Formats: sequence, C-alpha cells, structure tokens
Amino acid sequence: MSHTAPSLELSKPPLLARELLRAAVARRPSRPGEVPRLDVRVQGFTPDARQLARYREVCGFSEDGDLPLTFPQVFAMPLHLTLLNHPAFPYRLLGMVHVRNHIHQRQRLAAGARYAIHAWVEGQREARQGRELDLHTAVEENGTLVWSAVTTMLRRLPGMGERPREASRAPATDEAQLFANSRPANWSVPENAGRRYARASGDYNPIHLYGFTAKPFGFPRAIVHGMWTVGRCVAEMGEAAEAPALTLTSEFRRPLLLPSRVIFQTAPQAGGGVAYRVVAEDGQPHLLGRLSPPEASPSP
Repeated sequence: MSHTAPSLELSKPPLLARELLRAAVARRPSRPGEVPRLDVRVQGFTPDARQLARYREVCGFSEDGDLPLTFPQVFAMPLHLTLLNHPAFPYRLLGMVHVRNHIHQRQRLAAGARYAIHAWVEGQREARQGRELDLHTAVEENGTLVWSAVTTMLRRLPGMGERPREASRAPATDEAQLFANSRPANWSVPENAGRRYARASGDYNPIHLYGFTAKPFGFPRAIVHGMWTVGRCVAEMGEAAEAPALTLTSEFRRPLLLPSRVIFQTAPQAGGGVAYRVVAEDGQPHLLGRLSPPEASPSP
C-alpha cells in the first residue's frame, strides 16, 4: 500500500545552498524504492531582481520587463531539491541525472509580479539504465496557471546496462538530415561558464564548478549545467522565443565539458515550430529540442 506524505507549505522558496548541503551528506540506498506523492508549495513569491539580471547576462537574454521562458525553472529548483531530499524519497540526490525537460508557458510572466509555485513528484518508471521520475512544476498568478514544466530525472541503478550503440544510429541520421540546411553558429563556452551560471541560479553543484570538484563524480573536467545550455539556446532564438504561449522540449544527450567549442543549429518545423540542437565540433550531440506554439505540441 502506497504512503502519501503531507504537502509542505512554505512562505518562501527554500535556500538552494542548504538543500545542496543536505543532498551532499545524505545517505540513501541505490536500490529501487517506492516514490510516494510528495508536494511542496510556496505562495506569494516575487522573483529576485538581482538573480534575474545575472541570469539574463549569463544566458544572453535582453531586458524586456518579462521573465525569460526558462527562468521559472531556476526559482523552482529549490523546491525540486526539497522534494528529492525528503525523508520519504528513496534515492540519494547526488548521482541523479537530468535527462529531459518540457516547459509550457501560457502567457508572458511579468518580472515584478507575485507568483505561487507548486512542485510535486509521484511514482517512477523503468528505464534502460535505471528508473526515471518526473518532477512537476506549476506556476500561478492570481490563481491562474501561467507556466508549467515536467523535469525528468534518471536514477542509475547497479546492473542496468548502457544504451547499445546500434540504438542511436538511426535517430542520429535523421537529425543530420533535419539540420542539413541549418546555418550553424559557433559558440565558445568558457571554463568559468559553470561558476557564472551557479552565481545566477544558486546551483553550486561541484560538477559544474572546477575540474578538481567534478573528478570525484566521474568527469574529467567540470560540465556546464544543462539548463544553461537550454537557456542559451532560447536566448539565441530571439523573437521566436518571445511569443506569449510556447512549448519548449529539451533532451540532454551528453555532458558539455568546460571549456568547449560547440555548434548551435536550428531548423523550421511544421506548424511554426523550431527544432534546435547543440553539437560538438565532431558532430556528437549535447542537446536536442523543439520550441513551438502550443497548438504544435501537447502541453504537459
């Protein structure tokens, strides 16, 4: 019989640094466990103007009086960590991998408005390398849902194999054809990109900061945060990402080591959408996604 933990009602978002510290010292089993329904809510929250300014700068957004499409993911992250640090959650947070993200914006969000945030997780499903679970986020203004997201996390488990090489060949060919006529943009992602995004987002996960702090987690160098890459892509798409109602899907393929040179590409889609990706200079994909009006893609 499943157990439902009570909802957490907070007056303001929790401190991200405290949640990261809790995650660092937590001791949880790596075996599969039940993921119960866990909820956390914050009422009457206004995004911090200084944090927003830092986020715009590091991702490349201009100041227009509204929140960038991806910014609510930043102020929702402390709530996500609160859920994943909950005593009823069966896995340790460190080692979980962000594999996909789906955002649905119903209207532009004013920078100075007050919002209510609700985040929850419930259940999991078997995946090739372990278990996947979805973190749901809903942002309301005056009782109206204005922004929502589904953040999919992977918990790798012992004995779960890696994806066979053969399984990825056909999609890679299709992607190459999709972006064949794209005009590529070359990006140089500097060594300090992870630290700059940490100052903007509050996410000081050691894998994003320095090579020596990332190596204990299996990375040869620091890696940039996946949501920085998504935000940078959205900023690069300009007016296409400034419509009132939008759906943004992102799939993270492999970590982006720092520093790196990468290539950003877009391709028009039926129904007014735009496919986008970030690939390494050797063509290996880091990120694949789509930005589309709501009628071109289902909402979460």
